[in-house]
Amino acid sequence: MARKSIPQESRQDPGFIRDPDGFINVPVSKETREQLHALKVSMQVASQAEVIEKAIAIVSAIDAAVRK
Repeated sequence: MARKSIPQESRQDPGFIRDPDGFINVPVSKETREQLHALKVSMQVASQAEVIEKAIAIVSAIDAAVRK
């Protein structure tokens, strides 16, 4: 089932994306690069940086919940 497209103006842009603090430049496998692109499409975001920001937020929330 295809996801409904969310209009760009309706998408929330967390402050940490508007206010970047640095860059990471790490080597990744071809599979990781392809999956990152697939997540970018699935999450309907404009950049791989947004995918990474959201993924870190999700994993951090899971980590915090498990630690309680």
